[in-house]
Amino acid sequence: MDYQNMTLKDLQKDLIVEARKGFPFFLAGTVYWLVMGILYFFIGDQQVLALCYLLGTGSIFPLALLLGNLFKLNLLSKNPLGVLGGIVGGIQAFYLPIWIVIYLENYELLPMVIGVLGASHFLPYLWIYRSKTYGIFTVGMAVVSFFLGYVIEGHAFLTLPFILSALYLVTACALIKESKAFITEKENVTM
Repeated sequence: MDYQNMTLKDLQKDLIVEARKGFPFFLAGTVYWLVMGILYFFIGDQQVLALCYLLGTGSIFPLALLLGNLFKLNLLSKNPLGVLGGIVGGIQAFYLPIWIVIYLENYELLPMVIGVLGASHFLPYLWIYRSKTYGIFTVGMAVVSFFLGYVIEGHAFLTLPFILSALYLVTACALIKESKAFITEKENVTM
């Protein structure tokens, strides 16, 4: 692919088709939050459970790549906007020290902090993929994470992961729908 001679809109269109707006990352997030919610019923010590949250974050990226391969998508595109998306996603590596400090100082807040900071890194994809879904998801995830993870005591480990899992799943479905509509429209224009 000759990316250097493509317009910005063409790069966006190419990436949307190639990566289907990154929906496998939301399926991986769905699994992560669902597993964290289920672990609540098996791990009685919330500090140990918080450690599972912390360590479990490392599973999301490889699981998304695996799901992307299963759907025959290229989530590691050489498209310059795909590279930008990778850099944006890599921002989360800088959250790790914050998550570790929260775990050590006040582990009860870890689900909320993972939720809010995780939400923040999705905002640039609103522009990269030309998707309102990313904007809605980012704001929704941040508000839900803050509200259930901090404002209402006792819901960070019990309710928050299940709500976020559902939010991730709805977002994945919305991105799949957006991608299909975009591809159908693109095919109709080229005919």
